[in-house]
Amino acid sequence: MGGDRSVDFGRRGAGEGRCVAELSVFRRVVLVRHGQTEWNEARRFQGKTDISLSDVGRRQAQALAERLSFWRAEAVYSSPLSRALDTARAVAERHGLVPAVLEELHEVDFAGWEGLSIPGLKEERREDFARWRADPFFNPPPGAEGWEDIRLRLERAVGKILGGPETRIVVVSHGGVMRALYAVLVGFDPHQVWNMDVTNCAMTGVELRNGRACIRFANDDLHVRGGRAGRTLPVWDEVGSLV
Repeated sequence: MGGDRSVDFGRRGAGEGRCVAELSVFRRVVLVRHGQTEWNEARRFQGKTDISLSDVGRRQAQALAERLSFWRAEAVYSSPLSRALDTARAVAERHGLVPAVLEELHEVDFAGWEGLSIPGLKEERREDFARWRADPFFNPPPGAEGWEDIRLRLERAVGKILGGPETRIVVVSHGGVMRALYAVLVGFDPHQVWNMDVTNCAMTGVELRNGRACIRFANDDLHVRGGRAGRTLPVWDEVGSLV
């Protein structure tokens, strides 16, 4: 995804996400999905199940940490699930920080679908899968977490993340949560965000200024795909430097 996506928090329509934090301070937030797990590789629903990083995921986390070492992060926040927290620790260590764990950043609860094969479910329970995939936040699996619960907890998380003095922030979470944050933090339509790519250890850069949120780059995984790990972040090269 390229270019800017700006939202004026005073001019939102019905159904869009809401941000409850003060946005008058200029901040830059890097949203990150955790590194790969064996369940990612096997294409299984993870949800709140605590699956650790695979060897590939640990290498991805180190590549991410190297990339972000060129950007002065002032705070790192993480989901409590180990795949996110271990990714966050790799990033935080480069900056002499310890990740702040927010329970609200845990992955979407998929209830009885957790551990199931995504291709298998698509084949064996076609109607149920198709109904979910058409609008995942609003057609959750039986017993799973729906949009209102997700929105409310992420509004609490955003309030905590933006409530401090830090202006350069890294937030490590999950694919479902990052898509939900596109709605809650930036203002995308929550009915549409599941169609956005969020790959393992990819970064999305959000600027918050004068009551507006703007995505400056999205799903940047150059460091994972073998690109030069020390390359600066897109757009954020203040006077040719990120320091």
